[in-house]
Amino acid sequence: MTTENFERDSLTAFEKMLQGYKKAKQSLVWESNMDDLIERMTHLPTAPFPTELMKLFDYNYLVLSDDISTLVQKALQMREQMQHTQRFVHIEEKYYSLPFLPKNTFLKKLKVFNNEGELCYQQIGKLYIRFNRLLIWVLPGRKSFSFHDIFTFKQKSIQLRDLEIYYYSPFLDLTTTDPQCYYDFFCDYYGKTQFLKYFNTKDIISFALDSSFDNTLHNTPKALEEILKLTSSQQVLWAYFLFRLMGMKLRLHIDAAMMTRFLLIVNRNDLEDYKKSYFYKLVSKAPFVKEDKKLLADLETIRLHFQKSKLPTGDIDKEILNLITN
Repeated sequence: MTTENFERDSLTAFEKMLQGYKKAKQSLVWESNMDDLIERMTHLPTAPFPTELMKLFDYNYLVLSDDISTLVQKALQMREQMQHTQRFVHIEEKYYSLPFLPKNTFLKKLKVFNNEGELCYQQIGKLYIRFNRLLIWVLPGRKSFSFHDIFTFKQKSIQLRDLEIYYYSPFLDLTTTDPQCYYDFFCDYYGKTQFLKYFNTKDIISFALDSSFDNTLHNTPKALEEILKLTSSQQVLWAYFLFRLMGMKLRLHIDAAMMTRFLLIVNRNDLEDYKKSYFYKLVSKAPFVKEDKKLLADLETIRLHFQKSKLPTGDIDKEILNLITN
């Protein structure tokens, strides 16, 4: 259970979601419901325990850089602290029991109680005889319906109190003590967040890699104009953290050559001899493209740029914190 393996497994989860999305995008079934599809694919738990685990991950892993094994141990300690808070919903239900009706089909009464034993929701069902069908049934001749079709069923619902309903994680709950389940939970969560970040940034990257870069400057989108106004070192930081948002770390998932070519395309520069470019020199030592104080100023600039574009700044905040505290 190492951080390197965790990053790889989370990236695998991200790639599976991305492949599923691309396949669905080619299907007519999801053609007009892609937003709904993304919401379903990235739906996160809302129950208190997994919600606290996600907060734990966001701070301890993404900001403090705890390794995954340490994070899992902290998650298990959190379970011990919260296990007494587990909530249960109690349900009582009764069905009509008649020889001519299918078993457990027609609900007579349903009661839903919250964790405090308070009745929150009640549903009452009533059977009615359809006399016209009953008459047909008792008369001689061939019948086009079965005997239980003589009856009709209606339900009445009564809500007495608001019932707090949570979406629970399929990986764990407050009874789970297996460390692997927590590892799988964090992999799933990290993969989903990276998938969402990908959709927040894909339009900019898609444009940057598009052949339409031969257009003149007055046709350049405003978002790209803002990027081109950045200095070379700031552009390197922009690309560095942009790829991080998609779960792709420099030197681990992408190399300096790829990021350099990306920046050269953004700036409409020649890709030949890219290793001799100033971008390549900066990328090779990213994110430490300047001395501490100057680097801090550039990081603040990129942070503001990300905020303006409504992109997450967690990775940038973490780097700023490291520079300030070290």
